[in-house]
Amino acid sequence: MKKNLLSGTFWLSSASILCKVLGIVYLIPWLMMMGSQKSGLEAQALYNVAYLPYALFLTLGTAGFPSGIAKQIATERENRQRVGELFKSSVAVMEVIGVVSALLMFIFAPWLSRVSPVSDVAQATWAIRSLCPSLLVIPILSAMRGYFQGMSDMVPYSVSQVLEQFIRVIVILAGTFYFRVLTDGSVFAAVIISTMASCFGGVISILYLMKVGKRKNYFRLRYFVVRPNSLLRGRRAIVVSIIKESLPFIYVGAAISLSQLIDQVTLKTILHTVLGKLNTKEVEVLYTQASANPNKLTVLLLSVVNSVAVTSLPLLVSVNRTEELMKSIADILRLSLTFLLPASLGMIVLAEPMYTIFFGYDPSTTGYMLLAVLATVACCGFSVVFAILQALGFHRKSMRLVTKGLLLKFALQLPLVAWLQGYGLHLATIGAFSFMTIRGYRFLCQEFAIRPLRYVRDYLKRITIATVVMGIICRVCYQILAAHLVMSQRMQAFLVCAVVALIGTLVYSLLGLPEQLKRAKRTLNGNQKSKKVPSDLDK
Repeated sequence: MKKNLLSGTFWLSSASILCKVLGIVYLIPWLMMMGSQKSGLEAQALYNVAYLPYALFLTLGTAGFPSGIAKQIATERENRQRVGELFKSSVAVMEVIGVVSALLMFIFAPWLSRVSPVSDVAQATWAIRSLCPSLLVIPILSAMRGYFQGMSDMVPYSVSQVLEQFIRVIVILAGTFYFRVLTDGSVFAAVIISTMASCFGGVISILYLMKVGKRKNYFRLRYFVVRPNSLLRGRRAIVVSIIKESLPFIYVGAAISLSQLIDQVTLKTILHTVLGKLNTKEVEVLYTQASANPNKLTVLLLSVVNSVAVTSLPLLVSVNRTEELMKSIADILRLSLTFLLPASLGMIVLAEPMYTIFFGYDPSTTGYMLLAVLATVACCGFSVVFAILQALGFHRKSMRLVTKGLLLKFALQLPLVAWLQGYGLHLATIGAFSFMTIRGYRFLCQEFAIRPLRYVRDYLKRITIATVVMGIICRVCYQILAAHLVMSQRMQAFLVCAVVALIGTLVYSLLGLPEQLKRAKRTLNGNQKSKKVPSDLDK
């Protein structure tokens, strides 16, 4: 059982990280094909304004449903007829969700464009609407992945994720090459094909899972062509059960996307409409430089930390003693911080050349990158703590804290953005997600009378020292290289990042990682034979 669990987690984590890497690396050739830096900023502004509402609708429409569907199917796996009914009902629900989401986004596209930081509202409206077909496709793909997850068949699930992203990137690059290089077309046309690419990726992934499912006799093709209303009739209890299981995960999972949407819809309102400090073109550039671009780079950090945390979360399900619970939570926090501390400090040191590699040289964005990394650290803490809360069944508490945190984000937004403009976006995020993380952690400590961080305080001291030493050495190396290389050139900026990252990895591996790798191996093997409490535990 544990072997299957670890194998599934490995495939899911690897696929997730690979998808994030693909989703970042393609930006380099994409922006180069756009032409000048001005055209690149215009393309990014249109793409970002369209993709964030899409990501939010997608999160609200699908996040949590694969897990909810998987849980229902896993409990009925021996009853193939019952599993078939569950899957047909799930597909019906997701079809309805897809249609409703697509209609809502199509209807609200003009309003979203008007309040978003773009100079051409008409183009932004069409960019948003071009993603509506994807909202029809992806929910069905989500239901299919939930089925495979429920059958504990994680390889096709993971392959479908990579395949979806790979096809999407191929369509984006091929379409942009055709419109911008071969035909010298408009930036707008290249952005439209880039936003529609997710639909192509979703369709190919659905066809792949259909083929695998048919070969393994999981489901029949007729499940996908029946009318949703006929399926829902007589299966209300199944549908309600799936929705109830998924709703808390949907809301909490959408917290980061909701926070980013607050940034998108308030920046123009505050700086242009209310205060009149900037014109629409200046707001468009500011949003791209301060929020959209840095968030594309820091999302990989969030993905890695989430994968590390999820690896250990299944251990919480079988814990029935306070001491074991504290050990399990401490292991999750220890694993997460082992990667989060050095990775975030490394990104801070390399903020300027990293931005240059992907988006071109712009020293004015370094401060935005630094704050974006700190905001991502706060979001990582939120993701880990709230994943623990939900694994332990505290859904209502999680939802209440998320609501308070988003209200705090909104309250901080106006004064901070009015005062500090782009920097205020990240400071408001840091404040809101730090609040949620601290409150969530304190609740865990009080509810179970445990102190997980104190349990591992000696270890945390060691990796903190290792991280600081690594940071100092990396900074010195960076200064030496920057003095001899031209940092405005992409290839030389890449060389600096590669050399400094390699040195940092070696230093941290020698100073901080060996013991943690041993601990991680014991944790992942479920080695809980020893019940002795370490001496640094404060009872």
